[in-house]
Amino acid sequence: MACFWLWMVTVWSHHMIDWVTAVIPCYHSEAITGGRIACISPDGEIEWQVEKNHQVSGSHESNLNIKSNGASHLYFDGNPAKWLQGHNLFGSNSLIGLVEHVMYRLIPILGLLPTVSDLNDWKTGSYDLKRVDSTAMWDLPIRADVRSWLRAAEFQSKSRHGRPVTRGGTLYFGQHSRRWSIKFYSKGDELDAPGKGHKLPNEILHRDNLMKWADNKLRGELTFRSIQLKELELDRANNWTENTPIERLMTYIESLDMAEQFSLTPAILDGLPARLIAVYKLWKDGEDLRGLYPKVY
Repeated sequence: MACFWLWMVTVWSHHMIDWVTAVIPCYHSEAITGGRIACISPDGEIEWQVEKNHQVSGSHESNLNIKSNGASHLYFDGNPAKWLQGHNLFGSNSLIGLVEHVMYRLIPILGLLPTVSDLNDWKTGSYDLKRVDSTAMWDLPIRADVRSWLRAAEFQSKSRHGRPVTRGGTLYFGQHSRRWSIKFYSKGDELDAPGKGHKLPNEILHRDNLMKWADNKLRGELTFRSIQLKELELDRANNWTENTPIERLMTYIESLDMAEQFSLTPAILDGLPARLIAVYKLWKDGEDLRGLYPKVY
């Protein structure tokens, strides 16, 4: 139902792998860690300790989280495309190829010593996945239309998790689910948001063109966590093809119960009082009416 409405106004584009958490075979002679977090009793005894991730800086200060999982494997967590190119506006839909490329880049950085078997496992995807994010974007006429879609979907849609919630302009379905979740947001608004977490680096090539290109994009992201990956038999990288990310994303979006029409017809508008027409037009332009009008109890 959700896809039907989106396809009436646009088509998806630029689907990609946006996040990968995996345990990847790779021999290394020295432990890779970002330090330890420990709990020490009043008597000075260490009750427990946890190895922290080592952050590896990539393109334009984008980071990957890497740490040893024994001497033969690495824990890999992060956004490979962003680490490679400094942004995640577009990227690769080949999970295996993307991870393999990053692993080769990490060899000189971390002093890795992969065996022939390790290299073959990278190429064939013979490793375990713990989380995968798949994304796509939709072109809407202007950014205000993206905001309008998000406002409407907040109140006119639901999933098996129940009603969605909005946090910071992002619409979440199953935000805290241990299995899967979907979120939608304005890519243009994300890039313009305060703070440097999602901003494009000032020195990145063609920055102005990238910002202009992203201005009217509605972004959809599907997160599969470990339980769901195992249930779908997608917990091994070699079970992913280049079509898997978009196929799974669209399947889960189609499962959302979303009204087919978010806009009022002219006939309905003609029957509304002038003050309500004004309110509707503000909402259609993407205004947050909750911030403009007081609550009534």
